[in-house]
Amino acid sequence: MSVLGKPVVRAAVYTRKSSDEGLDQEFNSLDAQYEACSAYIASQRHEGWKLFKKRYDDGGISGGTLERPALLSLLADVESGLIDMIVVYKIDRLTRSLSDFAKLIDRLEVKGCSFVSVTQSFNTSSSMGRLTLNVLLSFAQFEREVTAERIRDKIAASKKKGMWMGGMVPWGYKVHSDPKIQSLEICEERSSDIRHVYDLYEELGCLSKVKRAVDRLWPDRNWSRGRIHNILINPIYIGKIRHKSEVYEGLHAAIIEQDQFDRVQVQLQAKSVIKRGKHPSRGPSAFLVGKVFDETGDRLTPSKSKKSSGRVIRYYYSNRLISGGADPTGWRLRADMLEKLLSEIVVTRLTDALTQFRLAPQIKPHALNTAKEHLGQLDTKSTLDLITRVDLSETAVWIGLDTDKVSFLIQTEISKLDLEFLRIEEPVTLRKRTNGTKLTWVGYKGEPNHALIRAIVTAQAWVEEIKAGRSVSDILHAQNIPEGRIWKRIRLAFLSPKILRAIVDGTTNRDLTIKMLTRHDLPLDWSEQEALFLS
Repeated sequence: MSVLGKPVVRAAVYTRKSSDEGLDQEFNSLDAQYEACSAYIASQRHEGWKLFKKRYDDGGISGGTLERPALLSLLADVESGLIDMIVVYKIDRLTRSLSDFAKLIDRLEVKGCSFVSVTQSFNTSSSMGRLTLNVLLSFAQFEREVTAERIRDKIAASKKKGMWMGGMVPWGYKVHSDPKIQSLEICEERSSDIRHVYDLYEELGCLSKVKRAVDRLWPDRNWSRGRIHNILINPIYIGKIRHKSEVYEGLHAAIIEQDQFDRVQVQLQAKSVIKRGKHPSRGPSAFLVGKVFDETGDRLTPSKSKKSSGRVIRYYYSNRLISGGADPTGWRLRADMLEKLLSEIVVTRLTDALTQFRLAPQIKPHALNTAKEHLGQLDTKSTLDLITRVDLSETAVWIGLDTDKVSFLIQTEISKLDLEFLRIEEPVTLRKRTNGTKLTWVGYKGEPNHALIRAIVTAQAWVEEIKAGRSVSDILHAQNIPEGRIWKRIRLAFLSPKILRAIVDGTTNRDLTIKMLTRHDLPLDWSEQEALFLS
């Protein structure tokens, strides 16, 4: 059926609200968005638009992920050919991420579906429209990042005042009975357990012995050495709050006396010192010692090489290369590169699994933010400490993670974790080099280079102006830029679609910058460009 000869456009409304505040009201924000979008569709009746009756509402879900129930249902209906147009109140209701936006556009284009914003006029069927949207979403993403910074600043300021900012409540405490007070209070039934653990460690002086004693006392708890260690070093038990490397006086009462806590720290520190002759080793430790294995099951052993300049370079060798000499199948990996690679994979995959509510499906939004903050604060050593085993092959890396440590880090009980996501498999590429084997993470996804994106947008705008008949001198005069810059940067408008997509997705080589792209004589052939910048 058509209106005045125009085909029917089946228009579906999508609504989203980041928080669940106010959603229990009879008429809430989602309803307001839906009414505005419905009215807009009604105004386009002369163009053949017809409201698709099914509602797609995502309440209390961030726009930083595409894993939203209503959005997934909407995309499924698009795939089925039921929807021709998606109507949103604002574009950031659909997504705040540039890379996610690019993925959505691709999926919609395949099915001949477009989308429109009630408050912003854009036509996604044109290249200029999509370009403008990219710019808009760059600012939306910037806003999201600024908001995240504000949240982090608020958490930091609150902890400086000694407030409890949520997460898994430490054993021995409970959330304060007065909801207006952001603090903890002692749980009398459990606080004696904490005192007993401290007494045991002072008496036995060994974590393994303490664990065996704890297992006998409380066989149903199954506390690991890692959890016991975290209890012994946690300043929360002396009435303090830790934020990153700083410790502040808390509003809650202490369970352990300061003197006893200090004695335990001295004991722990003494146990952690590994004596290696008279001269302790200098430089960074081998953080993965005993954890890395090649495809034959051979353990990789840490080693060092000192250059003539005095610079020390660390490696991980297949054990057979040290004990049996040359072997073409043996591995020789730069330690710093391997450690950085594994650290990036672990943090990225744990963050992704958290954000998509897969690692901890029942986690609350405020706890999710805290957990992501903790992950973002990890240095390389702390991240690698989460790893229990690494298996390498020429095409993939498998990483096993410590359940207890991950549970403690994100402040979520083990029983509420999906343990499937604590075994990570990632594709890698292997390159044999004279100074060792280099592994590259195939699935690496970094942050988009927003400065580069803005430069590309500007270059494409210049090209459009020139096509419209405007002279280069007019552009130079209007924007007050040197002539050399426009001729160098205008070549950015002629990058291949594959390179553009990689830039927007953040999957390019991390050295791909404005300077790198503009200092080369850019080939006009797209395949040559891709060989030059993406290989």
